[in-house]
Amino acid sequence: MNGIHFIGAGGVGVSGLAHLALDAGCAVSASDIADSAMLETLRARRVDCFIGHRDALPAGTRTVVFSSAVPESDAERRYAAMNGIRQVRRGDFLSEIAEGFECRIAVSGSHGKTTTTAMVAHILRACGIDAGYMVGGIVNGWRRAAFRGDGRYFVSEVDESDGSQAGFPADIALVMNMEDDHCWSVGGTESLERSFTQLCRNAKHILCWESDATRRVFGGSKAAAFISQPLDLPELIGWHNKINGAMAVAAAELCGVPRDKAVEALKTFPGVSRRLSVRSIVGEHVLIEDYAHHPTELKATLDALRERYPEHFLMVLFQPHRNERVQRYGRQFAELLSRADWIGLTDAFGAWRTDGQFCDVRNGIGAFISHPYNYYGGKDFAAMAAAIRPEWLKHEKCVLAIIGAGDISKIIKQLEIRN
Repeated sequence: MNGIHFIGAGGVGVSGLAHLALDAGCAVSASDIADSAMLETLRARRVDCFIGHRDALPAGTRTVVFSSAVPESDAERRYAAMNGIRQVRRGDFLSEIAEGFECRIAVSGSHGKTTTTAMVAHILRACGIDAGYMVGGIVNGWRRAAFRGDGRYFVSEVDESDGSQAGFPADIALVMNMEDDHCWSVGGTESLERSFTQLCRNAKHILCWESDATRRVFGGSKAAAFISQPLDLPELIGWHNKINGAMAVAAAELCGVPRDKAVEALKTFPGVSRRLSVRSIVGEHVLIEDYAHHPTELKATLDALRERYPEHFLMVLFQPHRNERVQRYGRQFAELLSRADWIGLTDAFGAWRTDGQFCDVRNGIGAFISHPYNYYGGKDFAAMAAAIRPEWLKHEKCVLAIIGAGDISKIIKQLEIRN
């Protein structure tokens, strides 16, 4: 696998694959349309990282790995096609890497993949197992999101959004949940469910969180075990994290870790960035960032915030992730956001370069909120911060939650307050 170029390496998923290739001794180069912290982690390992997509590739490139967000019309992909250079989707390359490990643990589902993957990796490593991992997010305190380890265990989240999880060689498969999110990008609900069954077809163990969907799809499998009891640890805030913790501990047990040691290790789990992350707290004014971008995730986030801060005024600034979700889930988003005391909306973030027709969130979500929403901010984060900050600080006890999986995180530094 020498001479590998990674397109879209500013994203945590592709940059993680580049790190795994480096760990395996490959020559690596990378590019993205803009600079980022992810590229800096590669530069720290002496990788040539190019900003912008050029009409050429580094000499010696034998394989190009690309994010599903990168179209065939991309200049570097066109160059690869014209010169007979092999091109591999991110998810398919992950499957190729996984083949080199003795035991592959795949974490799948519509929600909870990143946190649960990180939990499993944390438990294994805390209990003396030099496990490799591929996490699709930034784990607090970890230098990078992917690491090879000693070649025995490899825990990775796998992607249903492009169907690539179907090719992952799972020995242990975790199915966190199965909802219709991404069904539009893989050919419908049946195709989406098929990718889950294909992922699990050769797994020796399938751990499913108990639900109507997982029972319907995996109820007839002798390899499937169903978990229905959340892990009630005070360190795990929110019902969804107690579910994630229960699944992670069960996976660690299958790797030979005693349950009591796995639970104890989970008490020191550092958490994943943008998952109920406290960005600043001064007195009773709290700034939270969260990645929720599906109604189930948004409900879990709001439940956790109300649990953790029951007496605080709750302000929510929500950025939908992809126009498709505004069209599909707009009324559900509105119903959930109505639980906040103050609601702000931004334009949707287009996750891929081609993200369907623009959908006005004021009509797609705002019109269905049970009480008038308080603020619409478009795309200007500086203006949003200037408008929202005084409202946040005027309340004696107030949580401001910045919610969304897109570039809404850019507003955080403009809102942070210090003692």
